[in-house]
Amino acid sequence: MAPRRPGRALLVVAAALFATGAIRTAFVPAPQAAPVPPGQLNPTLAVSAALPTLLFAADAEAKYGDQRKWHSVLVPLTTLIVPGVAFAAFLLYTFSDDFAWQLNPNAPKNIEKQAQYDMVPAWKNRADPFRGLLNKDDFEKGLEEAWEKAKPAGSTVTVKQKLAEMSTQNNPHFMENKLAKLRMKARAQLSA
Repeated sequence: MAPRRPGRALLVVAAALFATGAIRTAFVPAPQAAPVPPGQLNPTLAVSAALPTLLFAADAEAKYGDQRKWHSVLVPLTTLIVPGVAFAAFLLYTFSDDFAWQLNPNAPKNIEKQAQYDMVPAWKNRADPFRGLLNKDDFEKGLEEAWEKAKPAGSTVTVKQKLAEMSTQNNPHFMENKLAKLRMKARAQLSA
């Protein structure tokens, strides 16, 4: 049987007393207790903050064998697999109908949204250049006066003639005319 050493028991008792004292002073004091003035070091608080770091420092140490194990997993994962999956997902998304639908007037989702806008009275005819004019006759009168000042000598073109000619134009290959037909179909489907 090994002889009992009184120093070991004394060390355990001292550590327990120190721990209870450190725990008691590590928490916020009660309102009636006087706080430690700012700028003064509280040694028990400093020790209680540094103790976990000192006790578990060996576990945090990087060892040579651990490094190789993690490199064999993280290097391929971060350089090949994750970027490959991300790029493949983006490539597939670019070929879907929802990719950049706000910029593509022929996208089905854009046509559907525009048809929904057309069903709201405040947004109807929003692409009409004369939308918002209070007095269209005043605009045409000002246009005639400006044309009379700026027209070349000997010109026989009048504003009324040109406006009448432009109002009857039908450009079948103009993008907006094609979209107007598609929007009318989508509006009919939405209202049905």
